Amino acid sequence: MVADRVMRVGWAEDRRWVALGLAFIAYGLGSAPAPPGIRLQELLVFVGIAVCAGLAVPWRFLSGLAVARGPAVLGIGSAIMVWLFWQGLVRGLWNGWGLTDMVRDIVPMMFLALPLLLAPALAHLPDRSADRLADAAAMGGVALAMRWWLDAGMALSAVGSAPLGEGRDYLLNSALIPFASVWLGLRGMDGLAMGTGWFRRVPALLALAGAACCLLAQAATLHRAGLGLSLLALLAGLALPLWRLVVRRPVWLVLGLFLLALFLLVIREPLAGVAGLLADKTQAVGLNNRADEFLAVLDQMGRSPVAFLFGDGWGALVANPAVGWWRVSYTHSAASYFLLKLGAVGLALVVIYAGLLAGLVVRSPAVPMRLLLAATPSLLLGLLLHTSFKYICFSMIISLVAGRALSGLYKRI
Repeated sequence: MVADRVMRVGWAEDRRWVALGLAFIAYGLGSAPAPPGIRLQELLVFVGIAVCAGLAVPWRFLSGLAVARGPAVLGIGSAIMVWLFWQGLVRGLWNGWGLTDMVRDIVPMMFLALPLLLAPALAHLPDRSADRLADAAAMGGVALAMRWWLDAGMALSAVGSAPLGEGRDYLLNSALIPFASVWLGLRGMDGLAMGTGWFRRVPALLALAGAACCLLAQAATLHRAGLGLSLLALLAGLALPLWRLVVRRPVWLVLGLFLLALFLLVIREPLAGVAGLLADKTQAVGLNNRADEFLAVLDQMGRSPVAFLFGDGWGALVANPAVGWWRVSYTHSAASYFLLKLGAVGLALVVIYAGLLAGLVVRSPAVPMRLLLAATPSLLLGLLLHTSFKYICFSMIISLVAGRALSGLYKRI
């Protein structure tokens, strides 16, 4: 009887991570960061998330019942998200914004609640299953990159000679691209270092190929911040293992420097070309009017105390200098976006919510450094420089980290 119960619990855990893993892969194979609507591939992603979290969890969250359940951090986070949902809805209806624009804001807000819905389910996964789930997320990123390469005609020879276009679906804006670049790079190097046979080396080489696919796609389209942060995270992840290897076997330092010099010699032309194109883009566009965008939001919010404190609600539009002063419903940083929609009060609550999740990670011993390094570029891009904080893939990555952090706290109890 006990054995049957253990088998049922084990199957439930396997079902959760497999369902979410398939959701990551379905997203990479068929969806997009900002899809035109809810199609079959998006429904498959939602089904995977629902199976992982449990069908009753979203209703408990929206009704506020989740506030009193689970760890205090998740309860407080749930209360904050429920308040922000209703505050933005009331303000949006009061200001008479269009229904379509309101839905475009409400859906991403629901995405940001995913860590609260998924973390309790993911916290019970063994470390090996959690790593496999991160592998599935990285596979989704590689699938997105490969779709972009196919649309671009596999123009590898153009890297470093001319910037390639983003494509109509902006697939490379997904948070999974930097994540896959770092996670697979570190997994591949770790597999080569520890592997003693082809059983380990072949997956490691495939992981490195996937990381290279994502990094080259970012270089080809001149994604300055994404490429730079991904490379910095890779270097940070490789620095300590390489140092330990050099201390144990100094001869590896000479061999490593020789191989690095040889590699740079082989790729010197495309490398110099990419560096030149990145410098030209920086000189031409700078920071893409991000500061002016924030000032435009402040100017709109400063018209009344109510607007400044509580924002203009879901669906609010702003004349945005970052897109030629068109009136749009988005901005390119989380701070300016939430100030526009929810005001200073809402922005402060969002900061508290982010702080709760960050504190959960800091207090937990279970989050591997490799996962933190892989998630950091995507999180920084979404919070500071890009609209990717509104994408479902952004919140799914946060859910992976929050689930590992929560599992560490459970193990300490």
